Amino acid sequence: MELQVALIVMAIFLLAGTVKGVIGLGLPTVSLAGLSIFIELPAAVMLMVIPSAITNLWQAIDGPHFVELLRRFWLMLLASAIGVWFAYGLLLVTNPKAMTGVLGLTLCAYAAISLWGGRLVPRVTRERLASPWIGLTTGALAGATGSLVMPVVPYLQALELERAAFVQMLGISFTVSTVALGVAIVDHGAFDGEQALVSLVALVPALVGMQVGKQLRRRLSERVFRRCLFIGLLIIGLRLIWKGFY
Repeated sequence: MELQVALIVMAIFLLAGTVKGVIGLGLPTVSLAGLSIFIELPAAVMLMVIPSAITNLWQAIDGPHFVELLRRFWLMLLASAIGVWFAYGLLLVTNPKAMTGVLGLTLCAYAAISLWGGRLVPRVTRERLASPWIGLTTGALAGATGSLVMPVVPYLQALELERAAFVQMLGISFTVSTVALGVAIVDHGAFDGEQALVSLVALVPALVGMQVGKQLRRRLSERVFRRCLFIGLLIIGLRLIWKGFY
């Protein structure tokens, strides 16, 4: 990897880590959105795996609800892992431009729902029936595009989980999807030594960014920051749609 590209990658993960430090999510989304502008989506997904897995694992175990959430959502998590496994092959055999466009659509949908207030999904009353399908769809999108947020984030919002449980469940869901994605990448022989090293090194700016974000959280209005973030993701998503389909 050229030095200029490597520096851009590190800067993107610093920004993505900062976003995660402020609002508790967004590292995979922001990193993929930024990386996809400079490199092809399959390569961007590979670089995202290690920073995303480690930071989300920390978020998953940092809280009192871990066992309770696993018991409640184990079927959704299993379905998500299965969806990732079967969908990842699409990322390798499909035109990367087309999958970049799909990622753009996913980002736009996520940003639009978040800007709307996250209440476009009605309160779920048949959770046991809905959860496996939400997990499977989330996994399929994660495997095909690398994006971990749709539709699991609005679904969990619709369940009206207590805030700490919601943030911890996001960490659990993102960890399962990222680990499944990493296993699929290795199984397909797509993760070479250089990419693994760059992904590991990218963990450093991601962790630094998280600490910066935690400090910024005390000084910034989270509401204003989230709005700026989702407007930015919406703009990037539109650009990726144009790049992928036109």
